[in-house]
Amino acid sequence: MKWPLMKNSISFDMKKIMSEFIYDDVKFTNGERVKEFEKEWADWVGTDYALYVNSGGSANLLLLDAVMEKYWKDGKNYKLARPPVVLAPACTWGTTIAPLIQLGYDIRFCDIDLETYSFCEKDMKRIKDELEKEGKLGLDVVWITHLLGSPCNIDKIKKIFPITMILEDCCESHGATFDGQKVGTFGTGSTFSFYFGHHMTTIEGGMINTNDKDLYELMRMKRSHGLARESSPKTFEAISYLYPDLDERFLFPTTGYNLRNQELNAVLGMEQLKELDKWIDIRKNNLTIFNNILRKFTDQFHTVYEEGNSSFALAFVCKDKTFKIELEKHLSKNGIETRPFLVGNILRQPFIKHNNPESFSNAEFLHNNAFYIGNNQFVSDKQLNKLEKLIREII
Repeated sequence: MKWPLMKNSISFDMKKIMSEFIYDDVKFTNGERVKEFEKEWADWVGTDYALYVNSGGSANLLLLDAVMEKYWKDGKNYKLARPPVVLAPACTWGTTIAPLIQLGYDIRFCDIDLETYSFCEKDMKRIKDELEKEGKLGLDVVWITHLLGSPCNIDKIKKIFPITMILEDCCESHGATFDGQKVGTFGTGSTFSFYFGHHMTTIEGGMINTNDKDLYELMRMKRSHGLARESSPKTFEAISYLYPDLDERFLFPTTGYNLRNQELNAVLGMEQLKELDKWIDIRKNNLTIFNNILRKFTDQFHTVYEEGNSSFALAFVCKDKTFKIELEKHLSKNGIETRPFLVGNILRQPFIKHNNPESFSNAEFLHNNAFYIGNNQFVSDKQLNKLEKLIREII
């Protein structure tokens, strides 16, 4: 049996549509197809605006940069004479945390819950108490990661930090819901990834969603070097009026990057989006079957909360570390590709240099006792039945 993390979801028909676009069109960089895809994606998620970029990591960087500029740096929106304080999870992906370091945020790491992979309620209260003892005004941003398709508990976060800005990293949680509402719609901004192994792909690519028009306009400029002409016509006209001595064609009202994506990727994205709801339903069904298998061995496994989960992967959270090592080896030997539980406890990574990673007990537990295998629309009942047999063998 071969069970990879992901198989190619780009069908022959999708390739044919991409080929026809190449033959028929003359512009391949960021243009009208990108705008069409952004509109369709915003409608699917349920926000007013969406901005297509070249990766999910770039989406994180651009959103966090624009938020800091709009709300905290010098200028008419200046509010605080200190770096914004941000709550971030101790178990997530590198490019969720790296932009916080690069942009100078004051990061407060929080442990996560073993059942939902959301922020640990007890640890959120600890951080709130610490900020009060330090004389801080409180948190400025909660930077949520909806991990492996599992939605964070928004109610618990808002209960402890009721007035704090929420930003959501939905990189691998397309279509996950909390209380019936899609992730990516709860905060000031949210990000998604369309990397090859995710719920849908544009080969490389990412998206930022928001209902904040001013933030959206700022990100449009920052995506393309900081150029004013990349904003909407009305915004461009207003900015150009403020700087009559500068050529409006090369007017830079903000710092920026080159994070644009291409027309061909957007063409693929629109075709993939047509299939996304169906693919998510299959992932959810696979997760239900997987959890039912694990519940037969309650002495060995924790199971993830299913409600609202769009299931990026199937995670084995083993109660015993030695058993985890043996199980992972056994599955790998039998053709099932495995990965660590993301980076495990991210505070152990060299780029962070945290003094006490062991104090985040749940992240540490996942670091030592968890791994995952692929879940997608290609996983069959036959494979899941075989998986149960392999688990029984190693037990």
